[in-house]
Amino acid sequence: MNADIDATLSSGGTQSLCVIDDGGAVVYQRHADGAIPPASAQKVIVAAAALADLGPAYRFTTTLASPQRPQGGVLHDNLWLIGAADPVLVSNDLRGGVKILEAQGLKEVRGGVRVDASFLSGPERNPQWEASDAQYGFSAATSAISLDQDTVEVHVTPASEGLAARVWLEPPSSIVTVRGDVLTVAPGLQTTIAVNPKALPNDFTIGGQVAADDRKAVLYVPIRGIPLYVGDVLTRMLGQRHISVEKPPSIGVAPGHTYALWQHRSMPLEWIVSKMLFESNNHLAEQLLRTVGRIVNGVGSDAAGIAAERTLLRRYDIPRSELNLVDGSGLSVANRSSALTLAALLDDDRRKRGAKIYAALPRAGLEGTVRYYELGEARGRVKAKSGHLAGIESLVGYVASAHSGTFAFAFLFANGDDAAGVDSRITRAVERLAEF
Repeated sequence: MNADIDATLSSGGTQSLCVIDDGGAVVYQRHADGAIPPASAQKVIVAAAALADLGPAYRFTTTLASPQRPQGGVLHDNLWLIGAADPVLVSNDLRGGVKILEAQGLKEVRGGVRVDASFLSGPERNPQWEASDAQYGFSAATSAISLDQDTVEVHVTPASEGLAARVWLEPPSSIVTVRGDVLTVAPGLQTTIAVNPKALPNDFTIGGQVAADDRKAVLYVPIRGIPLYVGDVLTRMLGQRHISVEKPPSIGVAPGHTYALWQHRSMPLEWIVSKMLFESNNHLAEQLLRTVGRIVNGVGSDAAGIAAERTLLRRYDIPRSELNLVDGSGLSVANRSSALTLAALLDDDRRKRGAKIYAALPRAGLEGTVRYYELGEARGRVKAKSGHLAGIESLVGYVASAHSGTFAFAFLFANGDDAAGVDSRITRAVERLAEF
C-alpha cells in the first residue's frame, strides 16, 4: 500500500496524508502529523462536536412572544422575536408564524417588533476571513436570529427587449437597497448580472443584462445587521396580513417572563449536519459552532465553540498536533489540522460513536459537492468531504475496500499550483484504496 499510494500522491506541494484501517491502525502515513489548512474538510470537526454535544435529535427554536397576551385583537406591548440560532429558518417559516397570529385574531401591535439575538455573541462575520469575500453568500453572517441563511434573494425578471428588467427582493425589506438597471436583451443572448456592495451596509448596485426569453434570474446577496433586518422583514409580513405595528423594529433582550404566541422548531440536528456536509455550507457550520459554544460553555461565541471542539477531541483521545481552529467552516487559511487528526476522528466516529458522521457524508461521485470526483470501481463506495481554497485541496472520509474492510482517510495538500492535478491524484489514490 505504501508504495502504491506514495507513487500516486508524492507530488503536489505540502502534504499531510493518513489512512487508518477498521481496526484503528495507521496503515499509511506521509507527514500525517503535519498541520496545514484543511479548508472545508474541517467541517467534520464541527459535525462531530454538534452531534456529540447537542445530540442528533436536537432542534432549534424560534419564538414569537410578548409579556402580555393580546386582548380583543390588540397587543398592548412589544412583539418579541426570540432566536436560538436556527441555521435553516426561512422566510416562509416566519410567514407561517404571522398567519398563526392572524388566525388567533391579532389585529394591532401597540409596541413594535423587538428582536432578541442574545443567544449568540461575537461579530457577525469572522474577522479571520478575507474581506474581499464579504460580498459572497458563502461568507454569510452568523446570528441567533438567522433568516434564509442571512442572504436576501435579488430577483430579476425580463421585460420587453430594450427595456429595463424588473428587480425585486424576496423577502421585501426597507433596509436593503438595490440601485441600478438590468437591460432586457434579445432572446438567446447570455444573461450576465452583477450585484456589488456599496459603502453602506445592505446598499447594493446592480447591472448587466437578462435575455428576454429567460424566466428570471435570482442572485443571493449576504446581509449585514441581521437582527434588525429580520425585524423589518417581520414587520412588513405583519402588515401584509393587515396586522398594524405602531413602532419601528428594534433589538433588545426579551423580558424574563413572556407568553409564547408561536414557536417554530427546526428539522433535527442530524438532518442539518448532513445538509452542511452535502452542500459544504459555511453558514450552517458557523451557526453550529457558536451553538455548541453556548450549550457547552454558556457563551455563543466562536472561541467558546472552538474550546468545546478541543474538549471533545481530547475526550476522544484524538491526536491534535499543531491543531489551530479559528472558525467552524474552514474558510480561513489560518486554520490548521493534520491528516492524522481528521482521519483519527473519522475512525473514532465509525468504530465507537455509532457512525453518525459516516451516515451524514455524501457518496463521492454521486452526491453533494463530492459528486464531481470521477471515480471508477470505487464509485458509491466512498463517503467523503472535500475542501478547496486557493492553493489548498483536501479530501477526507471513508473507503469501503474490496478485501480489507473500511478505511478512514485524510489527504491534505497546500501550496500547490495545480488544483485539478491534485484532485486527480487524490481520486486515483482513493480508487487504489478501494482495491485492497
